[in-house]
Amino acid sequence: MQKNNSLHFNTGLVYEKAGLVFRVKLDLPEDPKADQGATLSIHAEDLTSGDRVPFSNEACPALADFVAGYPRWLVRVGIKAIAGDDEITGTTRADQSIEALLETAGQVCDMIDQKFSLYKELVVRRR
Repeated sequence: MQKNNSLHFNTGLVYEKAGLVFRVKLDLPEDPKADQGATLSIHAEDLTSGDRVPFSNEACPALADFVAGYPRWLVRVGIKAIAGDDEITGTTRADQSIEALLETAGQVCDMIDQKFSLYKELVVRRR
């Protein structure tokens, strides 16, 4: 399948009460002949300082708990992902259309929202 479209999805999901903002990026390769899917990256930042929040219990138990299962859930929406110390990275299948990728981006954000919109107090441990 010849691709001639590009996609650069970049958003920040803000959860004021939890003290977090999630940066979500989904990018389709520029080269229409590239036989690879879109790349995904997600990280969380402290809403006050803008610093990345590590996926550890010391920094944010709620985030560490979420990240423990989130990459496995991403497989359900067609993304093979891994979690590093402070960023989730992954790729989609190469055969997904722009429309399917936008739907996937929505699902990725919705899963974050389902968890972090529920918090009524700060979840980030500030030093």
